[in-house]
Amino acid sequence: MWLELLGVVLVFGSILFLAYVAAKYVGKKAAGAMKSKHMQVVEQISLSLDKRLVLVRVGTDYFLFLSGKREFKMVARITPDKIAETEQQEETSEEPVFDFKRVLNKYISKNEEKTHTKKTRESIGPDSQEDGTIRKNINRLLQLREKRYDKEV
Repeated sequence: MWLELLGVVLVFGSILFLAYVAAKYVGKKAAGAMKSKHMQVVEQISLSLDKRLVLVRVGTDYFLFLSGKREFKMVARITPDKIAETEQQEETSEEPVFDFKRVLNKYISKNEEKTHTKKTRESIGPDSQEDGTIRKNINRLLQLREKRYDKEV
């Protein structure tokens, strides 16, 4: 019985090993076939679930494509000069596109304003009639809780 179990485990292990070796070999061949000396996908950005912009370098020229489920369009042809200019502008601009610190400070100041207005409301005090009604209802709830037989611990 132990020999049968050992045989099954060995057969299963050898099948897994052969599948791993085959996948690795096929993956290397596919990656080698997909490489190109003259074409390269430089960058991609998703616009929605099924659409994306793709920047492709062909030789020394760059092309911008719009790729969708049912369409593939060339949007623009970009010369290397324009790309060099934008890269230089990005290097010289020190201000980030999304300034997290500014947004955080904005929300912190809003939160401080809310707490300040809440404190001023508390200092003014609620209407005495509403306060009496609320206290009366709280006392009723406490009395009902004391009358219950199955109190929670």
